Parts: sequence; structure tokens; C-alpha cells
Amino acid sequence: MRAVSDFDLRLFTVFRTVVDCGGLSASQSILDMSLSNISTHLANLEKRVGFKVCHRGRSGFRLTPGGTELYSSITELFESIDEFRSKTWLTKKRIGRELSLGIVDGLISEHQFKLQRAIHKLGLIDDDILIRIDVLSPDKLKSSLANGDVDFIVGPTSIASESVVIKEAFHERMTLFCSAQHALADKKTQKDKIFNQDDKFGFVSRGYLRESLQPAFIPNFETAAIVHSMEAAAMLILSGKYIGYLPDHYAKTWEDLNEMVRIMPDVTSHVVPFGLMYRRDHKLPLPAKLLLEYLKPSIAPTENSQNPPAA
Repeated sequence: MRAVSDFDLRLFTVFRTVVDCGGLSASQSILDMSLSNISTHLANLEKRVGFKVCHRGRSGFRLTPGGTELYSSITELFESIDEFRSKTWLTKKRIGRELSLGIVDGLISEHQFKLQRAIHKLGLIDDDILIRIDVLSPDKLKSSLANGDVDFIVGPTSIASESVVIKEAFHERMTLFCSAQHALADKKTQKDKIFNQDDKFGFVSRGYLRESLQPAFIPNFETAAIVHSMEAAAMLILSGKYIGYLPDHYAKTWEDLNEMVRIMPDVTSHVVPFGLMYRRDHKLPLPAKLLLEYLKPSIAPTENSQNPPAA
């Protein structure tokens, strides 16, 4: 016997029922079949497995040694099928209560965007939701969304493709920073030093974000470090050896402690639009729809969304 078909499963069911009932006559009412029909199923089963499974007739019903082993194997098979069905049902139930979200690093200090408050509201509605949050670089956010690994993302809107719905949320201001120990910390002499061709300053580039690349209008900056997270950039800047771009909200803690200084913000600062993004063809699970609803107060009135979340 090779592949097991639906027909085989039917034969297995009839055989197991006959054995459990102790004979063909006793199984008639359960199977809702005639004696001749049951006997035909047993004969077909014996043809399929290639050996006699039971003795049946005037002398009564009894299993052969091969039938005993077959009954045990069939019992294990149906137990496995029941377990598979249960696990599949639980998986379906769990997936419907999952929320997968991708965000850029440093979002926790962005007070324009109330993600924490929205998650709190979601928890009040249903505390049985499984939330997965992946902190990723913008390019990884883009690929994760495209691959369907996350329900929606929060990041710079510049990474969105035409297949993505954008709900613009806030504008993040980026400014060039140095530590209080750096040569550019004195605001009175910053301009002269920056444009002095004899001075060279090590620049930290966040390799994944074009908004933080070395400014072309300042020729004496040299890319001396490449990082892939905001925390790494802040650590290098605080070392006193490097300068680099950070979001104003993220650097505020060190500014307040007089450990970081802005470098010519009127020249180096710029804003980056951020938003919530999800694929137009992606059917959002209920938790994702609810979270988007709770985030509406953080979404700009001029949101660039054309389609509502998929039903």
C-alpha cells in the first residue's frame, strides 16, 4: 500500500468501527450501512493492504494477527489526524489575534506619535493579543512589508512604493550634533571651524538612511564611521570624536544634560516625513485595524492614504 487516499480513510473508518463494536451486525446502526455493504468495505480494505484482516461469518467476528496490528496503526493514524486538526484550529485562532509591527529605532522618544498609548488602549480591549514589534532599519522595514512579514510599519515615507498605503503621521527634525567635548561644541566658533579647510571632522553616517549622509556643502567632513542604529550613532557622538545626525527628540536627553550640542541648526537641520504604511493587498487582522484606529489622533490631517485597510 502506497499513498493513503480519502477512499482508504473511509475503509479505515469502517474497519475501526466494526472492531470497536465487536462485529458487523453491531456496527450497522453506527455506520448506517447494510451488512453486505460493510462486508464489501472490509473486502476492499483487505485488497488494499494485501492481507486478511478478520474472520467473519457464522463462527463470529475475530481479528487476524495482521488485523490486530492494522487496527492499532489505524487508531494511531486517526489520533494524529485529530491532533493535527486541533493544532490547526489553535494556530488559526492565534494568528487572528496576532499583531506584527515594524518600526524604526528611537521612536519611543517621539512624543508626536502616541504608539504606546494606542497599544495601551488595544490591551484594554483584549489582553489576549500577541504583539510582535521588530525594530528595523528603513530598508529592512521596506522588505519586511513587501514580504508580508509585518502587518504595517512606521518609518520614513520615502521608502514606500506604489503598492503601499501611506498615512502620514509626523515630521521628524534631524540636526547635526557633537559632544560637549568636541572641537565644534563652542557655538561661537562653529561656523569658522566647519568651513576652515585645514580642519577635518569625523562624521558618523547611518548607512541605511540617506537623510543622514554626509552633507555635501561642508567639504571638510570625512565619513569616519558607519552605523546601522541610532543608539550606535549616539554612542560615537558622545565619545567626543565624531559628529553626526540625530533626531532632535532622541538627542534631547543629552542636550538637557549638556552632553550634546547642536551644530549650526539653522543650516544643518532638516525634516523627514514619517508615517504608517501597509500594503494595499494585505488583509489586516483585527488587532492591526484596531491599532490603526487608535493611532488616528497621531495621523496628520493631510494623510496620503487612498484606500482604507483591507476588510
